[in-house]
Amino acid sequence: MTKQFSKLTDPQWDAISPFFDLKRKRKHDLRQMINIILWLLRTGCQWRNLPEEWPNWQAVYYYFDRWKQDGTFERINLALNQLDRKRVGKEAYPSVLSIDTQSVKLNPSVLDIEGVE
Repeated sequence: MTKQFSKLTDPQWDAISPFFDLKRKRKHDLRQMINIILWLLRTGCQWRNLPEEWPNWQAVYYYFDRWKQDGTFERINLALNQLDRKRVGKEAYPSVLSIDTQSVKLNPSVLDIEGVE
């Protein structure tokens, strides 16, 4: 795990860019917006304290909120999980379910054994 923030690499951006409409001309670059959001998450910085060389915090928050509301982040997370599973030779979706004894409540009638008082 890296301790320092680093911008998205080209392969990383290639993996998530299909989730964004890149054909439309915008004032701000979407790759930069993703990098800023990832930087915010990594550093814990407040929105209003973004460095001055970046777009104002309202513009960054607009994209963050929009992608959060429309499920873009969830779709990216699912796709990246599937890619990672395939990379290590697993099926895209997990197929095993595990239930432990703490998850299943024991019914008192299970303890009744016939002929035992």
